[in-house]
Amino acid sequence: MSTLRERRLLHDQMSLQRLVRETQGRIEIEKVEGDPASLYILAFHCRSIATVLSGEPTYTRLPRVRIQFPAHYPAEPPQAIMLSPIFHPHVWPNRTLCLGKWSPAEKLDSLVLRIASILVFDPAQFNWKSVANHEAAVWAQHHPKLFPLDDLFVPVPEVRVGNPVTWREDKATHG
Repeated sequence: MSTLRERRLLHDQMSLQRLVRETQGRIEIEKVEGDPASLYILAFHCRSIATVLSGEPTYTRLPRVRIQFPAHYPAEPPQAIMLSPIFHPHVWPNRTLCLGKWSPAEKLDSLVLRIASILVFDPAQFNWKSVANHEAAVWAQHHPKLFPLDDLFVPVPEVRVGNPVTWREDKATHG
């Protein structure tokens, strides 16, 4: 008999695989550990900010994240650690992503999309009352017109019922 954690991890693995297929290569699973999977390394093909030097951002096109699930998941939140440099108000100096309040009802595919939104500086993901990197928060507040940097992860449902979700490729084509 499997535990709640094992059943949830299996469901999460299937939903993540589906999301990866639906994003058509914009999210890649680089590594999986555990049976069922309890650690993922994901690569996001999107524009993010690696550093800011003298007020000018240096962009990255392939931020990588490790997501690890604790022994008491889903009662306890997963931990997301940036494996690539990132300059963001919601990333601590030790590269841990501040994911905000955790709900055990949130599934892995939803969490991964939320992480993607954080990586592209989606303004809807900013919580100015709770920042992990003050310097990045001040810089971001002074450059709001730059955001979001990319919108590859914003779902755009097809008009016809029953079709899988499609994904925006750029603002110019989907306006």
